[in-house]
Amino acid sequence: MGEQAKRFALLVGALCVMAVALVGCQVSGSPGGSNTGQTYIISTPNASQNSPTPTFPPFTVGAWPSNYSPNNNDTITIYVLCRVQNQSMSGPAQPPGTALPVNLNVGYPIDQTFSGSTDANGLAAIVVTFNDPRAGYPVTVTATVTYQGTVYTAQTFFTPSPASPTPTPTTPTQPTPPSGTTTPTTGG
Repeated sequence: MGEQAKRFALLVGALCVMAVALVGCQVSGSPGGSNTGQTYIISTPNASQNSPTPTFPPFTVGAWPSNYSPNNNDTITIYVLCRVQNQSMSGPAQPPGTALPVNLNVGYPIDQTFSGSTDANGLAAIVVTFNDPRAGYPVTVTATVTYQGTVYTAQTFFTPSPASPTPTPTTPTQPTPPSGTTTPTTGG
């Protein structure tokens, strides 16, 4: 194939691509096409109406168990940490000034409630004893704390599992030879 034929084939291919692109822009059903009649408005946000960053909550609560997979009949501790947040974000969160009552709702299948209060550091350690007949099912725990008239909650979970048996050592025994065979002896 000659040099002129290669150039012509390349030119025809480029024209085909341009024609398809031009037709695609003119299809009336395509968004942004020149015949759609749609108007696009791009507005600049007004900083006086919107906060540039979201505000942090004034009080936070976190909860976690001492053991995420205890045995079916076990005792665990649910820890609840309460913090008063510095709204100016110029320093770290601090514990609340007074002890706060904490209520725990331990969900299905245990369905029990427990209560305690925070210490000077804002930490409550609430002991939960249970007998769970359904091993392997996650149990949701909801901690509820009221601070300055507002109720705050935190959730955590644990999954009871059946106690695994403790292995016991066995004494190895000498294998007995099958009947009709003789045991070699050493000697001289």
